[in-house]
Amino acid sequence: MTCIVQTKSRHCRMARRAFPLATILLFLLTSCAPAATAPAATPTDTPTPLPFYTATLPPTFTPRPSLTPAPPTIAPTFAPLSGATTAQVNVRSAPSSVANALGLLPAATRVQVLGRDSTDQWLMVIYPPNSSTTGWVAASFITLEGREIASLPVLQAATPDLPLPTQPEASPTANPYFATIRTTINVRAGPASTFASLGLIEAGKVVILNGRNQTNTWYRIYYPVGTQEIGWVAAAYVDAPNLQGLPYYDNQGNLVYAPEEGNAPGQATLTPTAFSPAAGDGDSEQNPAVRLEFSPSGAESFSYSSDLSSPTGDDADWVAFVPYIPTSEAGYVYARLDCKGNGGITASLRKQGRPVPDSPQLLCGQYGLALKVLGGQEYLLVLRADGSGGPLRYVSYTLTISLKP
Repeated sequence: MTCIVQTKSRHCRMARRAFPLATILLFLLTSCAPAATAPAATPTDTPTPLPFYTATLPPTFTPRPSLTPAPPTIAPTFAPLSGATTAQVNVRSAPSSVANALGLLPAATRVQVLGRDSTDQWLMVIYPPNSSTTGWVAASFITLEGREIASLPVLQAATPDLPLPTQPEASPTANPYFATIRTTINVRAGPASTFASLGLIEAGKVVILNGRNQTNTWYRIYYPVGTQEIGWVAAAYVDAPNLQGLPYYDNQGNLVYAPEEGNAPGQATLTPTAFSPAAGDGDSEQNPAVRLEFSPSGAESFSYSSDLSSPTGDDADWVAFVPYIPTSEAGYVYARLDCKGNGGITASLRKQGRPVPDSPQLLCGQYGLALKVLGGQEYLLVLRADGSGGPLRYVSYTLTISLKP
């Protein structure tokens, strides 16, 4: 047992002597260890820069000069001005009555006005409404809200779209059948207001007539002006044209009779249904066929019926009337003329043997034509049959004069 203790003691003594040496050796060994054996460092917030590869860089971009954009359709320098149409009116592609029609605006339509042309006769509007395109409308048919036309900017049509005329513009010396439009009216596809409207023709426009209906209440014209296309206008709104030698058309616009073949080339000359001449009744300007006198206790309306014909038979009647209006005060009476037959009648107002200035003519088919008169004075309505020549033109009529329209 003693021997074991001694050996252990010896080992213990040797271990105590060797511990410091081992500790130093361990320290040296650990201090010289490779960095890979050290614990990983905690990452920081500094971003790692992206690698730079010169071989894959995109080519340098050189911007091209931008193309000049086309001008917009609408480029007002101020907010569009509100307005409204006063009648049905054409919208055209340029400020001209012969420019292409883009469409129609009904009466009382709200429009947005952008400007005017240099003549102040046309206004540029947004058309169709709420779109990005424009059209031109005659200024006389637009009422503006809070502005005068002269205050609008002057705009120019980008590319006027005007058709080349196949016939020169009508003028008083260009054709014996010229006529002047008295007020702006519709041009119809046939001789009645039931036919479709082809557009509007402005007051003061000179047109060429190439026909009329049998009662002379509608005239056939070239429309648009300067072309060979055809339209019809109401005779009541056309100033006293020359009708001698014009061909006649029926109520559907078909040729009935051409006094001269040259007036309707390529069409047959037909003879209208035969009528007998109107019998003479012996009346005259000094001896009217009838006298109508209005009074407070009398009727408010009178009618007279008779017949006329031309070129043979009784071709004129005289109807006298005295309006019930305080003496020397101005007022109106209203006339209506209903006709039947193959002829026409024109009635004009006279006083003391002279035509009444600025009094409109009364034609077959007109209702409620206002005639300005003075109270206490006698007036004559002179009714004459169409004397434009050709075969017999006969018409029976009823003339109505009233104090109310």
